[in-house]
Amino acid sequence: MSTHKTTNIVDTMLTPKDYQYLYHLTAGPTPLQKNCGVLCGSVCCQPGENNDLGIYLFPGEEVMFTRRESWLIWEAQDPAEQLFPASWPNPVYFVRCTRSCPREKRPLACRFFPLAPHLQQNGDLLIIYETLDLPYSCPLITQNLPLQKTFIQTVATAWQVMLKDSRIRDFVEEESRYHEARGIPLRVLKTEP
Repeated sequence: MSTHKTTNIVDTMLTPKDYQYLYHLTAGPTPLQKNCGVLCGSVCCQPGENNDLGIYLFPGEEVMFTRRESWLIWEAQDPAEQLFPASWPNPVYFVRCTRSCPREKRPLACRFFPLAPHLQQNGDLLIIYETLDLPYSCPLITQNLPLQKTFIQTVATAWQVMLKDSRIRDFVEEESRYHEARGIPLRVLKTEP
């Protein structure tokens, strides 16, 4: 298991240029060499039975979209009602896909899935499998399929950038303490050769 030490955090926010870099960085690497959607019928890209499945954008990520995308439905929500940290701006944006998205436009949460960050109390960043209670079964998680090393490393690199934003860091720290307080088992991935 490898960790990344997050040090010298400056109270800052990601800029549009940072998001452009993150989208460029994460454009190519994928969890598997083939399209993982063939394993599950792209279940995480579907709107769900009640048309309620989607993801939240990170603070400031909305600059990467026009809000006129024909493949997205936008909802502005109150961050306090959704249990986001007090540092998160109002509104937060929840987006739902109406159909397959242009791959180069997909939000960061989609690009990172099925991985998530976990900050240890000493500041070390771990990359773990997502622990959310999902309304669908992801074979990448349930079958413990080996993920491409370039994908894992790219996600780790992207989170190093993401954590420079104090609002995103607040969120990751809250989620990490939640995992620890409830004894949620973490499946940690190796992020370095």
